Amino acid sequence: MFGAKSPNAITSAGFISHDLRRENSKPLELVHSHGVAVPKPISQNRHVVVMGMIEGAQLAEFNDIPKPEKTLREIVSNIRRAYVEAGVIHADLSEFNIILQLDGHVLIINCPQYVNKSHPDAEQLLERDIQNITHFFKRKFKTKLTSPDALTYLHK
Repeated sequence: MFGAKSPNAITSAGFISHDLRRENSKPLELVHSHGVAVPKPISQNRHVVVMGMIEGAQLAEFNDIPKPEKTLREIVSNIRRAYVEAGVIHADLSEFNIILQLDGHVLIINCPQYVNKSHPDAEQLLERDIQNITHFFKRKFKTKLTSPDALTYLHK
């Protein structure tokens, strides 16, 4: 069938597809269940994860936001919740993976590459996520929160 060398090839592909689907929705469900500001997972079908409506824009698109220090602290608070309560690190967090919603609150997106905090590189990835965000806010919005201060808060 379709160039398959074994009669189980399509069945195997189906199991792989099912495993990928489950893996793509698992991080979102995990962090959402711990109160992290991520889109609400609704359903999944094949390789698609259906999420709640996202109304806003990537943080990178904004030249000005009303309360940048408050927004930064909200992001760091969500990173802490994911780390402490869900036991995971985003591992690719930047201004491109954060949505600033119409109400001024944030949503963190693109969670499938997360790592558990027991991962050998977890601390390095956590520091990189924090540095990406704090440096972006300092450069663009002149905020005062430093990476070391944010990391201290995360490890409280």
